[in-house]
Amino acid sequence: MNYSLENTSNETFNLSSKHCSLPLAHGVALITVNSIVGVFGTLGNLLVCVAVITNPYLRRSSNYLLLSLAIADLIVTMVCEPLVVAIFGMRTFVNDCATDLELAYRILSMLSCSASVAHMAAISVDRFIAVVYPLRHRRIMDNCGLKAMLITCWAYPITVPILSFVIPKNFPQGYLGLAMFAASYVTIFLCYSVIVISLVKHRKQGNQFRIRSSRDTSQSRRVEIRVAFTLAIVIIVFTVCWFPLIAIMFATRKPLVKRHGVAYMWMRTLALSNSAINFLVYGSRMQIFREAFFVIGNKIVVSMTPKCSRTRIYNFT
Repeated sequence: MNYSLENTSNETFNLSSKHCSLPLAHGVALITVNSIVGVFGTLGNLLVCVAVITNPYLRRSSNYLLLSLAIADLIVTMVCEPLVVAIFGMRTFVNDCATDLELAYRILSMLSCSASVAHMAAISVDRFIAVVYPLRHRRIMDNCGLKAMLITCWAYPITVPILSFVIPKNFPQGYLGLAMFAASYVTIFLCYSVIVISLVKHRKQGNQFRIRSSRDTSQSRRVEIRVAFTLAIVIIVFTVCWFPLIAIMFATRKPLVKRHGVAYMWMRTLALSNSAINFLVYGSRMQIFREAFFVIGNKIVVSMTPKCSRTRIYNFT
């Protein structure tokens, strides 16, 4: 999350070459894993972006939030991952701290993590409105709701580092990011708590609801509920991936592992790998995303096939 950049820079400069070295086996493994995550995650997030942009059935408020989240994940897979691979390479093979790369990585990873957790909170609010107030959801999101959420999701991560320079130096700046992170998670918890209460209440009144409701309304509600559970899985995966690193970063008095040690680097890799997982959740849980991914993949395969091969295939069929 949010370090003071000054503290981060000083911490990196004070490291000796001994602390900047990684064992060869761990270094090679870290480089390999992060390279795979970078390539796989970039392709997956681009697939989400293309699917939402080109498929008319995916152009709805919740999916625009997923599109924006995929862009935040692309910052990780296309920029942060190459940086961290370069850092691991320098630490493994030349015992170099890679100070400049490390500082750039910290700034971009803070931006991406803050943007991701802001998107999680926005998605939770969207699902809260869709499940609890289904008849008002479209009107709210089409008017100003979606625009306000998207602006907040990107203004939030930019505000954190700006405030870290504005607030007094004697203020524990690291806890500014933690406070904003906690506020986002409180929003997520409250929204999904109300969603669960609403679903329990709806189940108790299930017979009456089926009598009063039309078939289309009931089907639409089931779709919104399934989307809510899918996005809850995305939030849980994000928490599992990022929580170990967040806990270590704010355990300033007695860190459980050495910063810049092997365990710390693997926790960093786990956090970054979250950006390559989300599109798998969408594809496994949402049929419309699976179909969109299949259509895009099929078009890519056809476009890469030589014309002569396509002619032979068509003649054979």
